[in-house]
Amino acid sequence: MYFELKDATADILARSRRHEELCDLPLDLITSETEAYDIQSAAQDALGFERRGYAIVGSSEGSRRTLGLAKPIFSEIPASCLFSKAREFRLPPGTIGAQCEFAFTMLRPYPEDGERIDLESARDAILTCRPAIGLLGRRTRQSFVGGNAAIADLGLHIATLCGEYAPNMSFTELASIDVTTFLFKETVLSGKASSIMDDPINAIVWLATELAMRGRQLEPNDIVATGSCTTILQVHSGQHLAADFGPLGQVECVFS
Repeated sequence: MYFELKDATADILARSRRHEELCDLPLDLITSETEAYDIQSAAQDALGFERRGYAIVGSSEGSRRTLGLAKPIFSEIPASCLFSKAREFRLPPGTIGAQCEFAFTMLRPYPEDGERIDLESARDAILTCRPAIGLLGRRTRQSFVGGNAAIADLGLHIATLCGEYAPNMSFTELASIDVTTFLFKETVLSGKASSIMDDPINAIVWLATELAMRGRQLEPNDIVATGSCTTILQVHSGQHLAADFGPLGQVECVFS
């Protein structure tokens, strides 16, 4: 994609997200991951919303297969797209589906200067963990296969719906959690937390590494939504979705 088209593309994506409209953009012309993240960043700047953290997509093999991704991607979460204990959510045009994920809140900057980025240090940098439902969608009328289009299209992120905080949950036990999803109280999907990079906290390790390569880091109170531990579940208006994360609790929402 020609350089002079990047800002125009970003503005159209931002406007489409703000007004919940679909647009016609040739995102398949994006030639590199760097260019895709540049467009995403410019679109997020154009939105002008406060940023609350990061959403990861494609952290499990099943979700990557569904979305046509070769590897995980990430995007920033606008404050307007982060919800706590939401009981109802209106699905915008272009919705792809829902993912059951973990939402971490960071305790401190991560990594700190000279700190090694690994599972142990990531555990030390976490304040809390909540169950969450992540909603994914496109801003374009046409679907494009591949990571570059998905990255530029604001990482496919629509919203992150967080449940209650779980008191006294050990971060060393998260990988053993089984997750079950229900539509209208009927079991439709099940998955394991360990499908997210063997341990959901490894999603923080991966993201911190990606940010560090860009000269950035996670900040205190940043939210990190890990991506799905099940395949992506298609959802429609009028459905009630609930996800049971065992000892971590439940999160549920009615879509309209």
